[in-house]
Amino acid sequence: MISNHLDTLFYDVSNDALKQEIKDTYNSFIRYFNKLSKYPVRKKYNNYKKSFYVDPYKIEFSDKKVRLEKIANNKKKNRQKLNYIKLAEKDRIPTNVIYYNPRVILDGDRFYIGVSVADEFAPKKKIETTDNVIGIDVNIKSVVTSDNDVYKAITYDKSYKKALKKEKRAQRKLSRKYIKSKELKKAIKDSENYKKQRQIKNKYTRRINNLKESHIDYIITSIKNKRPKLICIEDLDINGMKEPKENKYIRKGIQQNPFRKLLETLEDRCNNYGIKITKIDRYYPSSKTCNKCNYKKEDLKLSDRTFVCPKCGLIINRDYNAAINIKKYALEH
Repeated sequence: MISNHLDTLFYDVSNDALKQEIKDTYNSFIRYFNKLSKYPVRKKYNNYKKSFYVDPYKIEFSDKKVRLEKIANNKKKNRQKLNYIKLAEKDRIPTNVIYYNPRVILDGDRFYIGVSVADEFAPKKKIETTDNVIGIDVNIKSVVTSDNDVYKAITYDKSYKKALKKEKRAQRKLSRKYIKSKELKKAIKDSENYKKQRQIKNKYTRRINNLKESHIDYIITSIKNKRPKLICIEDLDINGMKEPKENKYIRKGIQQNPFRKLLETLEDRCNNYGIKITKIDRYYPSSKTCNKCNYKKEDLKLSDRTFVCPKCGLIINRDYNAAINIKKYALEH
């Protein structure tokens, strides 16, 4: 019975999905032996992102649809042979190009497809730049530029706070169902109410992720509209920032703000727009240095939001001062 069930299961999907799992496991061990990553850990079924691999030579994109192997969402037999699935967003993926590592991902509520294409086929929108140079200081409260543009962090957004509160409430309800099933000694996977509640929780999680992406797009688009020839940012130690801090509010702000995604998206967009981007040394004291006389104030605390220079008497916002210093340091070096 088991063998027949497995044969039926494997015949319903493409064999490339199973082959790629073995390749991914092999590559993870190679990275471990080369000291590029930690030892591979076997992930549980319910605790990892559900996705499967598609052969790049068997995938086909049009403006509105995608064709996948052995996937059909239509009950008609003549339509099932085509395996065409309608895309929610059109003209986002280039057609008639070579694709690399296509993956179909389920975030718990919706399906997404992601592919990589060669850089020469990737859509680029180069803009005419000016002589403007912008320095950017990133912290848990805001993103400040050398032009004194302040973009508050996503944690201050009302929609984000509301979605986060609903997600916590849905997660608590989901945990209570799990604990109750354990007490009754019932399998949680058989509970339809548990599946419904998990889908509700995933809906709010997706909402939070979409708000973060929208916030990042707003910041980058606002900076791009100024058409600078050079953007200067700090080379932040993201992993070091996530270490336990004494203040729980600082630790919470670091965890919730998507610093890494902001910097990676900014670098990717700058390459597409033809804008140069440079990173300065992460140990450069941009917040402690006066941008007017270069005096270094060693006793500056994190709670001091205003920089007061004891040498030249300059009074300026701490983050704005850091953004100007980042711009000056990049131009000098």
